[in-house]
Amino acid sequence: MPHLNPERVLERFSTFLQEDVRAEIDDEFIDGQVGSMSSTLSYLASELRLKREMTIRQRQALVDGLETVTRNCDDLAVSEAAERGRERIAEAQTGDTTELESVLIETCNDVLETINEELAGSNARDARAPLYEFLRVRVDSQLAMLGRDSD
Repeated sequence: MPHLNPERVLERFSTFLQEDVRAEIDDEFIDGQVGSMSSTLSYLASELRLKREMTIRQRQALVDGLETVTRNCDDLAVSEAAERGRERIAEAQTGDTTELESVLIETCNDVLETINEELAGSNARDARAPLYEFLRVRVDSQLAMLGRDSD
């Protein structure tokens, strides 16, 4: 069965209501109600689209961070944890943004725990830095979803 993006379906319903259904309505009140439904569906579609885009951006930030950790960290346990995290993200379903977000957060936490267990001082700080970029992107994404600036 083909996967339909929910935001595309909602946008199509919105367009159908706006262009086809409203043209057939003679009652002003009902016309207004259909217009309101159309606007609501359009808003929901844009919110879902934004969430998907933000999750993809978060995914890329974490993958990049894990690659940096794997490449730059000399500790075998930390490098292996980062590599396992990259594999876990690669296996995650990208169609379900809620599931993907959970995988991203859990993966980041697992690697940070390994860093905390295996490294200390400047080595730990250097190993954490690429993962902090993911966290920054995540916070910025959440603020954007709320309509706020990240500054």
